[in-house]
Amino acid sequence: MKLIPPFGIDLGTTHSSAAIYLPGAASPQTFDDGQGSQVMPSAVGLSPAGDLLAGRPAFETRFGPTPPLTSFKRRMGQSDELQLGSRTLTPIEASGHLLSALVARFAGQLQGHIAQAELRLERALITIPAYFDVTQAEATRRAGTLAGLTVIGLLQEPTAAAMFYSWKHRLQDGNFLVYDLGGGTLDVSVIRCMAGEYQVLGIDGDNHLGGDDFDRRLAGLLRSRLNAAGYALGTRFNEPDDRLRFELLTRYARGLKEMLSTHDTATLELEGNFSDREGRPVHARVEVSRPEFEHAIGDLIETTLGACERALHQSGEQARVGLADIDHVLLVGGSTHVPAVQQAIARAFCGEGVSRAEHPLSDSPEMCVALGAALHAATLGRLRLESDAGGAALELVDIPSGPGEPLSGQVELARQGQPDALELREAAETLARAPLRSTHTPGVWNFFIPALPEGVSERPSATLVDGAGLPIASLPLWLPRRAPAERPAPTPALSNPAVLSRGIFLEIVKDGKPTRHALIPRGAHLPTRATHRLATADTSGAVVLQLFQDRLPIHTLVMPLPEHSAPGTPLTLELDVDETLSMSAKGTIGAQEFWVRIDPPRTPPELDWPQIEALMRRADIAARQFWGMEARRFERDVTPLITGIEAAVHQDPLRLQILARRLEALLDEFAPRAERIPGRGRVDATLDGIRRAVYYSSGDVQGISRDAWRARLDRLTSEVARVWDGPDDAAWRQLADRVQATYETVVQDEARFLRADPEGYARRMLDTCQSRMARVRLELREFALSGDAERRALQEREIDRLAQRLDAEVLVPLNAIKARADALPLTRQTDALEAIHVAIDHLELGLQRVRTLGLLKRQES
Repeated sequence: MKLIPPFGIDLGTTHSSAAIYLPGAASPQTFDDGQGSQVMPSAVGLSPAGDLLAGRPAFETRFGPTPPLTSFKRRMGQSDELQLGSRTLTPIEASGHLLSALVARFAGQLQGHIAQAELRLERALITIPAYFDVTQAEATRRAGTLAGLTVIGLLQEPTAAAMFYSWKHRLQDGNFLVYDLGGGTLDVSVIRCMAGEYQVLGIDGDNHLGGDDFDRRLAGLLRSRLNAAGYALGTRFNEPDDRLRFELLTRYARGLKEMLSTHDTATLELEGNFSDREGRPVHARVEVSRPEFEHAIGDLIETTLGACERALHQSGEQARVGLADIDHVLLVGGSTHVPAVQQAIARAFCGEGVSRAEHPLSDSPEMCVALGAALHAATLGRLRLESDAGGAALELVDIPSGPGEPLSGQVELARQGQPDALELREAAETLARAPLRSTHTPGVWNFFIPALPEGVSERPSATLVDGAGLPIASLPLWLPRRAPAERPAPTPALSNPAVLSRGIFLEIVKDGKPTRHALIPRGAHLPTRATHRLATADTSGAVVLQLFQDRLPIHTLVMPLPEHSAPGTPLTLELDVDETLSMSAKGTIGAQEFWVRIDPPRTPPELDWPQIEALMRRADIAARQFWGMEARRFERDVTPLITGIEAAVHQDPLRLQILARRLEALLDEFAPRAERIPGRGRVDATLDGIRRAVYYSSGDVQGISRDAWRARLDRLTSEVARVWDGPDDAAWRQLADRVQATYETVVQDEARFLRADPEGYARRMLDTCQSRMARVRLELREFALSGDAERRALQEREIDRLAQRLDAEVLVPLNAIKARADALPLTRQTDALEAIHVAIDHLELGLQRVRTLGLLKRQES
């Protein structure tokens, strides 16, 4: 007999793993590589004979002539070709080969666990980051199929982790902040569990931020030390071997990073393992302290905290679940072993007065995603049993733990004939008979046995019989036993296991111009269905349905219309998106019906330099049209992107593409069309800012009552929708200016109100000081230094000077105020905080000057 249970796979950036919850087991069983590790390196390499390797054997070739492929999960969904010696692999092919090796090893490990049954691993649930889009999710599914698996589902990693923590620690209903920092991706989710159901309320993250970036920062520190010791390793990748040298240092850095998680210092001994630019073998002993490492990665950790805050902001808007409502903070991913990460999360999101979580929970951070996937797979997938002859198969839905409990599932018959009933037999004695009900799938029937009689053995047989009681097919039936005390906690019903990371739009025409109509918004719970009623706009004789995910075209459907169809012919469009991001559309146009499966889109090609230049020109044009606070917001967000692009163009092609796409997304938000600046989203956000200021106020604002403000804001909201949909660009600009002017006046009025409330004013000043300090520190650490060595040295000196001023003029006095808050009079607190704000103003100006350091100016005539 063949036993085919479902199992879970965590396909990770740095490491991958698997787990299975076998029927009758007390807990899930995890992957074991045979060398004491529960994870497999996510690496694909070449053997000396040129054969593909995966996992640890591939990782061990990292110092050989052909380094293995790693971190290819970061490129899932992209049309990249990865070079491995003389071979070329796509990210899907590399992932598929890795999955094949992982499953083969796991299947071998499990053989013999089930007596008299061959255990086969063919049906897997694979986890993906919550921030994966349609293309990346489909690429993961295709990798599983390439590995010979039947992919029974995709589950977002934070949800899988929350399931495991809930099961392991018997956590009750509550709100979870899941912080998942792996080797190559950051994934943050706010999840609510109610009555066993998990709902994802907010997501954020970065597909290009993880422990690998920690390794590169530490490698940069090692390179600087070696340069200072007289070796010529450079600071850029000007020579062909520069990148290889830096990659070697990155691999050494990974080991140092792990040592620094448990030790205050770590030492690297280099004994001529590689040579510098001048051909000199590098012999050196480099010692790195934990504070030095933490300083090097501090800005990256701050970036992860920003993702948490954005996810909490989204959950607050969608479900009114903010930081104060968080019951548990869960740490997931191997990079959460870094003490600085744990401390930053604890300070920011745990403790009395912050959230209900006393401290972050960390339990098997590398394995909790795979374990959660195994738990969910055990309920999502069915336990499949096949006869050795291959004539029949049973899939059990409900696994009984003893007599008196039901047994249900499906029967699949490969041979000719239609069974009428299923019998459980032992020693030729009929124990139970279940009638079979036909399903929509040919050759498949459902059955349900209300209760197994007393005395059922461990291994009865199942026989399919026809109407005359004659057997058609039979197979041994393995009925597992699980002691009631060992049964798992009630399995959660995942009504909303995932959310849509990017909105789905349809291109339509308004007033003779193409525009986008939102079909399903970003953050919608999956699965979801949206129905929209539209109409034809011309007499072209065809309907064109072009769908986008954000700005990425994902499907175009052209349907001919009956001859002489009049404009205004109604069309109904129904779009379905399931929890694995598979999409389909159906509808009617007149009397004509249509249905189409929406295949995943191809990844857009990389932007070339003229396209990137065009984006930067768009940013320059847009910047001149903003004013007031909106101008400061746009400049704050766009300036680091522009400088980062200019620095990455010759040094880091992959980061160049990432920054360019982020600039494109920022422009889509602030200035989607040249004639409509600002965009509709920014005006809506400004209206929300007015609402917050008005509704949070305890009294009248600008002499207007709250009810009058509500009516005024309702009128403004309607006017914004009407003018945006209209053809008059000048009217839109005037309305946007009026909304912004209202906002700036209300904010000033709010500031005056706070000044009349010394305690509230001091609290607001303190919060603002801390957020501004964090932003300046982040900008200092992420400053895109010039590619020119001499100018870079000028910038580095100035950045170091500003960082020292930030500590001395902002951090130290701010900590002093917080330490003495109870004893310090409010007037002295506010005076000191205002002085700190002035210091931050000067630092921001200094940061702007760094970008123009050494540049000339025109001589005044």
